[in-house]
Amino acid sequence: MPAFANLSLKNQAAVEQVFAPANIDPSTKISTWLATGASFDAKPRATLSLSLPKSGSTRVKIVGKVSIPVMDPVITTQKIDELIGTFEISLPKNATLANRQDLRAMVADFLVDATVIAAVENFEAVY
Repeated sequence: MPAFANLSLKNQAAVEQVFAPANIDPSTKISTWLATGASFDAKPRATLSLSLPKSGSTRVKIVGKVSIPVMDPVITTQKIDELIGTFEISLPKNATLANRQDLRAMVADFLVDATVIAAVENFEAVY
């Protein structure tokens, strides 16, 4: 099990943004990290949860989320919206390590593919 330590995620300029450990909620099994911000509401947030198979299920579920607040330009401590990116991975517990590694690598590569970049940066659909 990895330690609950700093999480470093690169921004668009390829600069590492450090997210410090903030909380692990035992009831939801969600781990939360916060980056720096001018106020609590201005801090970007990352979360991760892992759910093991329950009641006859054979699937492990992993959910991650990054949210970046949009602050009011006049009242700079007031959050007016947020950008949200999530991923959900569902794995059969009998999948091989190589299969799990392939899926993780493909999802990571998909996020840097030209189709996803065009969708996020220019709101362009595939057609």
